[in-house]
Amino acid sequence: MESRSTTLGDKGAARYPVSKAGRHPTWETWCLLGILVAAAVSYVWSLGTTGWANAYYAGAVQSGLQDPVAFAFGSADWGNSITVDKPPLSLWVMGLSARLFGLNTWSLLLPQAAMTLGSTLLIYKLVRHCFPGYAALLAAGVFATTPITVLLARYNNPDPLMILLMLSALYAGLRAAESSRSGPLFLAAGLLALGFLTKQLQAFLVLPAIFLAFILFASRTWKAKALSAALAGLLLVGGSLAWPLLVDLTPADSRPYVGGSTSNSMIELTLGYNGLDRVIQREDDPSAALIPAEMRTVASDAGFFRLLNVNYGQEIGWLLLPALIACVAIVVRVSKGKYSRPGAILAVGSVVWMATTYLTLSFMGNSFHSYYTAALAAPLALCLGLATDIVLTSNGSLLRRLGIAASIVASCIFSRAMWQLSDSYPDWLGSGLLFMGLIAASVLLVPAPSEWIRRAAVWAAGCSLVVGPIFCSVTTISHPQTGSNPLSGGLTKNANSLSRFMAGIKNGSPAWAAGLAIGNTPGPELAGYLRSAPSTCTWVAATYPGQTAARFQLEVARPVMPLGGFAATDPSPTLEQFQSWVKAGQVCYLVLQPEQLKVPGNSPEVTSINEWVQASFRSETVDGVRVFRLAS
Repeated sequence: MESRSTTLGDKGAARYPVSKAGRHPTWETWCLLGILVAAAVSYVWSLGTTGWANAYYAGAVQSGLQDPVAFAFGSADWGNSITVDKPPLSLWVMGLSARLFGLNTWSLLLPQAAMTLGSTLLIYKLVRHCFPGYAALLAAGVFATTPITVLLARYNNPDPLMILLMLSALYAGLRAAESSRSGPLFLAAGLLALGFLTKQLQAFLVLPAIFLAFILFASRTWKAKALSAALAGLLLVGGSLAWPLLVDLTPADSRPYVGGSTSNSMIELTLGYNGLDRVIQREDDPSAALIPAEMRTVASDAGFFRLLNVNYGQEIGWLLLPALIACVAIVVRVSKGKYSRPGAILAVGSVVWMATTYLTLSFMGNSFHSYYTAALAAPLALCLGLATDIVLTSNGSLLRRLGIAASIVASCIFSRAMWQLSDSYPDWLGSGLLFMGLIAASVLLVPAPSEWIRRAAVWAAGCSLVVGPIFCSVTTISHPQTGSNPLSGGLTKNANSLSRFMAGIKNGSPAWAAGLAIGNTPGPELAGYLRSAPSTCTWVAATYPGQTAARFQLEVARPVMPLGGFAATDPSPTLEQFQSWVKAGQVCYLVLQPEQLKVPGNSPEVTSINEWVQASFRSETVDGVRVFRLAS
């Protein structure tokens, strides 16, 4: 007879029954509603000031509205010269909204806000399934008010959809472990395949958590669990590779070039530009050449403290230390069998997801963007929700009181450091919250004469920590973001920070960086000039880089070819292709961007095209910009 596997979490009695619909206290329902309403208001407040947000993606949505091929492949232009450098699922969601409500800021960004609210509700459901209402509410509130969550709920990057799919996959995976059934596990695999179609390998950061939860807790034989996991893996691989293979098997002359790749391959984009190139440290990383010398005081900022530094701390650093401490406490509890089986499943899933994401973001290569930290917000919130339950239900032993008090003191000190990052944060408020946290820790260090005093101290400590990210999120809302690298919070004090660099970019300095990160918008005269181009041209103009081409396209409402893709580094189109298109009268104008030509790493094809055009055609200056007429 085949032996059955041993599962964790069987020793602990279920202290919190699994919640059932309609049986939550009235106060809890109202609190959840309050969190969701407050979050919704913050996600849409003054949303119109955001404009096109990331014009690169807004332009791709515009293209999809004009042409089914552009919609299917995620083309940057509806002449279908090149795709954006991500799979198209998030563009499809925004595109459907724009088709219903027209192409505007609200139609692009309201789906992002709605998906983030969905993620908030999922976090509440995950925790409430086996923990008290206060733990679930705190987890949902922490996620909803994390600065990077608020920022991207108001932005058209693909992250909100990816996070919703990751949370949905975790929910299904944990139900598979709890019920010992394969069906929910297969559903989790399908959801992660959709996550892959959103942002490729980043969606798999939750995969180890789902796998371990199922392997450790499903009440089946090891052989049966291994077979189910293998079948789910095959489904995940097949579902994830379906789109890249479909693209690569489509004849190159029947689809746009795959943006971000060097060989016009979606598989290569997945493994290279959006895969290993993001994770491994490379001395020849081309992105390093784009960073000002004064910001490259070290070869890399990778390490345990990366997410707490001046560049990324405002996004995710406020509650990072207490979340990491919570992971240790949760692991200890699981190892001692203190949780019910459903509680242990969630605990393991949350900690593994948190650890996987934290270590990946901390030690990945230099191709790191601040908004990557959004992937950490959900597991961080889950771990803090479980930590609240630990603190409020711990007995009064001296060792536990010392551990809780020390954790609160350390967390408050780190939070105070976050308050000092920017002049946007009142120093007196940060100091007051530090004092409040220290008083709460002191109260928790000694046996309380009454239980209500201890609970009040716990909530006072929590409030001293959560005010920071909430204040940062409010600051984020009051500073509209645009371009490819939005930032949370206020302008940092450090002159050599990413925040200061981006502030200079918004003011046009340096000019090449402004064109790359935000894009140059055509002046009224130039926009009118391009609109009057012959309708026989497939592309009204060609220009570079991708953000600039997108802003031109959104302004003139005609296809604009982004030479070299997003950063003008892709080998598309080739000089020969471009010459044949010009000869056929398909490209009306080339708009010169001289500052971009000074950037290291430009595609040789972009350079060759510019040299050929300048040698072969006459230019005229419109709105201070040199424009070459290519079509008669």
